[in-house]
Amino acid sequence: MHTGRMGLTPIDPLQAPDHPTTVALLLEAGLVGAPLEGADGFAIGTAFDELVGFTGCAVQFDLPAADAPTAANGPWLRIPEQLQTPRLMFGRNSRPPRCPSCGAALRPWRAQLASALPASRHALDADAPDTPQALQCGACHGSAAVWRWDWGRHAAAGRTFVWVEEVFPGEAAPLPGLLRLLEPLGVGGWRHFYVQD
Repeated sequence: MHTGRMGLTPIDPLQAPDHPTTVALLLEAGLVGAPLEGADGFAIGTAFDELVGFTGCAVQFDLPAADAPTAANGPWLRIPEQLQTPRLMFGRNSRPPRCPSCGAALRPWRAQLASALPASRHALDADAPDTPQALQCGACHGSAAVWRWDWGRHAAAGRTFVWVEEVFPGEAAPLPGLLRLLEPLGVGGWRHFYVQD
């Protein structure tokens, strides 16, 4: 069973900073370290524990060996290429979103998504079909783009994501320094959320 991941994405889901610039910024700041062998991601960097806070008792992470970093050493990060259109990232932990017009919870949101997406689609697949552009509220019957709904910290839509892998929902959160670090990317504020497959 998937442990989970914490995602970071711009608050404005239409915004997407340049991918090489994002990677370079996070490398220079020490959030990410060396590319991982056999994985599409990065080891945690030397400043990871200064930028991401964990709940619980004195969490410690060993930095991976410089000569052969692997994802087996604990948390690791992925920074996929930006998407052309916003995609909703959700998982088994995702809860009903709230309507942007009336605030009612949309209980059948999964059924609405399922009717538009193939059953085999994985939310993180780069070549997966795009997210349906709108969901319809059962209370007020209004329709709104998926990214306008209030998903709390249980899902989010965006074109660009930074993923901290192997994190239980709520176990970690970006510290203020990480959110300030992302400001020079020029896409406004960022938010965090959690997904379990």
